[in-house]
Parts: sequence; C-alpha cells; structure tokens
Amino acid sequence: ATQLRRILTIVPARGLIGAALLSLAVGVAFVLAPAHGRQVVDRDTFALFPRDIGAWSGVTERLAPDTEAVLGATDYINATYLAPGESTVNLFVAWYASQTEGEGLHSPEVCLPVGGWEVFSIDPTPVSIPGTVYGDFLVNRAVIQKGMSKQLVYYWFEQRGRRMTNDYAAKFSVVWDSLTIGRSDGAIVRFVTAIEDDETEAEAEARLLRLMGYALKRLPKFIPE
Repeated sequence: ATQLRRILTIVPARGLIGAALLSLAVGVAFVLAPAHGRQVVDRDTFALFPRDIGAWSGVTERLAPDTEAVLGATDYINATYLAPGESTVNLFVAWYASQTEGEGLHSPEVCLPVGGWEVFSIDPTPVSIPGTVYGDFLVNRAVIQKGMSKQLVYYWFEQRGRRMTNDYAAKFSVVWDSLTIGRSDGAIVRFVTAIEDDETEAEAEARLLRLMGYALKRLPKFIPE
C-alpha cells in the first residue's frame, strides 16, 4: 500500500498522456472501422517462372525441409542462372499469401550470418530497370564474405506494388493494408552473385543487373502489384 500511494506523487508527463490518448484513439478506430474482406490475388505459381530468359539459362533447387519450415512461404523460387561468358547469378523470391497469421518476411540481415556469411557492408542503393513496372527504386546492396569468398547481394521487400528496403516499414505496411484494402500478401526478392577474384565489385554488379533486367520483366505475374 505504501508503494502504491507513491503513484499519487507522480507528475503527469505530456508524452505519456499523449501516447495513452493516441493508443486509445487507434484502438477505437480499429473497432469502429468497417471490416475489409480479405482479397484473393491472382498470380502464377513460381513453377511457371521461365528457366530461359534472354541468354540466361537457369536451374531450380528446393531448400532443405527444415529451411522451408522456417521460411514459411506460400510459394518460392530458388534458381541459379548462367549465361555464356558470365558467372552465375542466383534469384530467390519468397511469396506469402498472408503475413498476418504467424508467417512473414525474414530479412537476409538475420539469415545470412546464420549461413556462415558475414555482412561486410549493407546500404540502400538506387537502381534503374527501364522497360519494367519497377522503374527507379531502392534496393539493399550488401557485400557478404565467408573466408576468402565474397558475394554481392541485392534484396528488397515487394509489398503490393511498393518496393521497400526496411523490414520494419514493410511489416507496418502489412498491418495498414490489411486494415484498409484487405491485402497482406507480399514477397522478398533477392539476387546474389559471386565477386570473383579477377573482377571488381562494379563488374559483378553489372552482371547482376543484366539478369535483373530480364527477370523483373516477368516477375509481376508472380508477385501481384
């Protein structure tokens, strides 16, 4: 009782009062807002994603069962592409029909170190893919290293027509779109290529962008806008 009486001596803080009122207003809005039925989006399964795009030919590989279980994706593709005179580029896309029921995006910032790769650097980087619905947008550009091997990684979160580099912002958009338009589907898109011993990062990046230019022309059929 003595400790409880100390509550009466606490001076009300404007920030705390504001946060309480904001929480109350948001709660009331959620209760009173009209319910939006869940929209079912029309898309092609990744089993139909082309294995030959431009001069590139790809082979797909399933993930290990325990990795698939952790990923929890509705559908995914893990394909490695090769073109004459080029090193390989891996395309990985995981798509979720719903991200509000215990399943959702996993950031490579968390997954890569678990695979033994150390993140050497990571920065939001602008890219331009003309001739596609994506146009100019930001990706997360990372250089990862395991021993003497280095790889260049591009990845972003594809969220109902928006490309996002921050996983927290992506998760917030899921909540908002689920309430306002009845959609919580989304995907993570990742491209990876090795930085060979006899080449620069810029040369590896140019190769990765060459495949992206072909792949992103086909991706909207599999990740609805």
